[in-house]
Amino acid sequence: MGQFTSLILPILLLVLMWFFLIRPQQKRAKEHREMISRVESGQKVTTIGGIKGTVKSVDETTVVITVNGHGTEMTFEKPAIKQVDPS
Repeated sequence: MGQFTSLILPILLLVLMWFFLIRPQQKRAKEHREMISRVESGQKVTTIGGIKGTVKSVDETTVVITVNGHGTEMTFEKPAIKQVDPS
């Protein structure tokens, strides 16, 4: 009985750590993957490097972004998209 009681606290701490640290991180990652899958041409986006632009084209793994009024295009991997900006 004493050994079982001494295991309750470490197990409880692991469960709490999972619930408060790991689970929210997994939820954010899932939301980011879903957001990336919905990116389409014409949307304004911000990359993880802070570059803002308009999506010109999207394929399976990359996104081409027009970054200024002169038509400069940059190609990024989809995970480099940080957020889709409101229009």
